[in-house]
Amino acid sequence: MEIYTGIGQFDFQILRFTGELKKRYQEVSNDLKTIGHSIIDFETWYLWWYAKAEEYEKKQLLEIAMTYYRASLFYLSFSDERKLDAYQHFRRCFEACYQDKNITYHSIPYQSGNLPAIYIPCFGATETLLVIGGFDSFMEELVNWFYPLQSQLNMNLLLFDGPGQGSVPFQRLYFDADYEKIVTTVLNEMHLEEVDAIGISWGGYFVLRAAAFEKRIKRCICFDIFYSGRDALQMQTGSSAYLLLRIGLFLKQKRLINSVITDQAQSNVDLQWMLQQGFDITGENNPYDFIKNITHHDLKGVLPLVTQECLLLAGSEDRYVPKERLSVIQKELTHAKKVTAKLFDSETGGELHCQIDHIEPALKEIVTFLTTH
Repeated sequence: MEIYTGIGQFDFQILRFTGELKKRYQEVSNDLKTIGHSIIDFETWYLWWYAKAEEYEKKQLLEIAMTYYRASLFYLSFSDERKLDAYQHFRRCFEACYQDKNITYHSIPYQSGNLPAIYIPCFGATETLLVIGGFDSFMEELVNWFYPLQSQLNMNLLLFDGPGQGSVPFQRLYFDADYEKIVTTVLNEMHLEEVDAIGISWGGYFVLRAAAFEKRIKRCICFDIFYSGRDALQMQTGSSAYLLLRIGLFLKQKRLINSVITDQAQSNVDLQWMLQQGFDITGENNPYDFIKNITHHDLKGVLPLVTQECLLLAGSEDRYVPKERLSVIQKELTHAKKVTAKLFDSETGGELHCQIDHIEPALKEIVTFLTTH
């Protein structure tokens, strides 16, 4: 992974937002030569990306501006009014970028609010790909991933943000482990009797959870695999600390866990970010309750209910999901129609989370899976 700031969390996200963009714009490549001198924490991250986004919007380089506004809001809390401002700028640039495309925007009633959705029809297509985001994605940014594939797939695209995802936390609708309820609501509202579905990052859990109970999903893709919320926590705290956490949870030592986790987050940017984002998308306000919340996101006991054809993608150097989970998921998908698994490594490229370092081989696997009958 390229080193820009020397802080792994920041360097990974910089790669996430600019990896493909720099191939098309020399301006982005130039920005990456100096970005490391400007970003040292969450605040300087926001300031750098937002200022640059304003510059590119004025120059009508809207794809760059859109992406930079999206990046700028990444480490802001939903309680920070600047996050909504940055999102509105991001959304405006997104709509401008895609104004000549055949896109329709939808608002799907759910509980006390509405789930935003984007539908992109493909002329002559009879199949639809349902795109499910994860812990920190916005459906708008995922359009950039899948719209370029639409001609190869010959599929309609339906993207949405569920509770706790994308802009939905602004409505105080929060993460729900029983994701099949959300998918069922979306499919009913959009009058769809059959879809293929892909889950990105934490969405790797959501898509398998949904497929276990919602049989209108015919094929499902984990891009990447995601077995349990506890895996992500363990990888941020380390095995020894995580073992103590599990003991503390079992003994219901809320005060101790809150103290230890809060202290550890002071020197751990990954954990600090996980907690801040986690509080925002679950509605919890302390580490203990957040951890208890995400323990419900677990595929153990659910996978035997999955009967569809599945594609599982994983990276050998994933910073959020242990690669060993690939074999665990394969083993537990006892009733799946067919299981195809691919582990990317340093030789193939794509060893990072969601193959963000070299995404083309993963996209090729996805296209092959969806177009081979």
